[in-house]
Amino acid sequence: MVCWVVVALGAIPAALFLYSRYVSQKPQIYVKVGTKWAETLRKIPVFEETYTPTWWCPFGWAQTIVRELFRDLPRLDWERELMRYPDGGQSALDWLHPKDERLREDATTPIVVFLPGITGSTHTAAYLLHAAVEVHARGWRAVVANGRGAGGVELLTPRLYNAGTQEATEDLGEVLKLISARYPDAKKVACGFSLGGMILWNYLARCDTKEAARVDSAMVVSSPWHSMATTVSLEQPFNCFIFNKGILRNCLKLVEPLKPMFKDRLDWEHLMASETMRHFDARFITPLAGLGSVEEYYEATSLAPKVARIPVPTLSVNAADDAFSPTHSIPFNDVCRSANVAVCLTAHGGHTAFMQGANPNDPGFIEKLIVQFGDAIFAE
Repeated sequence: MVCWVVVALGAIPAALFLYSRYVSQKPQIYVKVGTKWAETLRKIPVFEETYTPTWWCPFGWAQTIVRELFRDLPRLDWERELMRYPDGGQSALDWLHPKDERLREDATTPIVVFLPGITGSTHTAAYLLHAAVEVHARGWRAVVANGRGAGGVELLTPRLYNAGTQEATEDLGEVLKLISARYPDAKKVACGFSLGGMILWNYLARCDTKEAARVDSAMVVSSPWHSMATTVSLEQPFNCFIFNKGILRNCLKLVEPLKPMFKDRLDWEHLMASETMRHFDARFITPLAGLGSVEEYYEATSLAPKVARIPVPTLSVNAADDAFSPTHSIPFNDVCRSANVAVCLTAHGGHTAFMQGANPNDPGFIEKLIVQFGDAIFAE
C-alpha cells in the first residue's frame, strides 16, 4: 500500500511536468499584415519564444488563484498625489520615479501609466506591483491611476469608477491631461489590467486622434472583450464558485462603507443581497451610471464593437484558458483589419497570472512583455 502511495505521489508531479511541456507553445499574434504596428510587434522577443506555464500549475484557473493568494506585494517608493476632478471628486495618483537622479529629473524619461483591476489599487494589486518592479528597474517612470474610492482615498462625490462609461473615461482623460502637461516631451504607454484595461480601451475609443489620446501606445491585459460573454462564463458553476463569488464579496466590501452616500439613490438591502456580479452590476453600477438595464451597461462597456475606433497602437494580451475573457468573444477578424489593434493569445496563463517559474513570485510572461513592449514603443 505504501509503495503505491509513493508511486502516486511521484506520478502526479511528473504528469503535471509533462503536461506543462506538452501544452507549451509560442503566443499567437493577430495583427494586420503589412502595417507599421505589425513591424513594431516583430521587435518583441517574447513573441518568438515558447511560453511554458509553471510545471506544477499549468491550468488557467489554478494560476489565477495561486497568483492571487500567494504572490507577494513588493514594497516600492511610491509618491502619492491627489488628483482633483472638475466635479469636486478625487483619486490617488501614485508615482514611482527612477532611482537614478539624472533619469528622475529628465523630462523625457518614458512613462508607463498603470490602471488596476476591479477592486485593485497600487498597494494591493500584485500583478501591477510586479510589473512596476520591472518598469522601475528599466529606469522608466511609472504612475498608477487609481479609481475614485480606491487606494484608501476618501470618496468626496457620489461617483465611483466602472468598466468604461463616459464618466469613467473622463476621469482617465483628466489624469492623462495632467501627466502630459507635466511631461509633454516624455513618451507614454498606458497599461490596464482586467477592468482597468476596459476603462483604457473605452477611453481610447472616445478619442478621435492619437494626439487626443495623449499616449503613444497602450496594452490591455486579460480584459474581457464582451461583458455579457464574460458574465455568462463566470456564472458557470465552477467559475461561479471559485471566481464570481469572491469578486462579489470584494465589491460589496468596497462599497459597504459608502452606504450613507448612496443609500438614497438605490435599494441598498437589495444590493447587499446580491449573489452574483450580474446582480451587483444591475443593482449598483447600472443605476449610478444612469443606464436603463445591466444589458445596456454591458453593451456600452464591451471592447469588441470598438476595435475600429482605437486611434493608437494597442495590444490586448489574453489567455485562451481565462474564464474572464472567453476566446469566442474576441473579434479576431476585426482585429486583423485594424491598423492599430493586435491580440496576443497564449494557450495558458489564466487571468492576469501568466506564470512561468516554479515560485509564484517569479517574473512571468507579462513582466517580460511589459519591458519589451516599452522598449519597442519608446525606441520609435
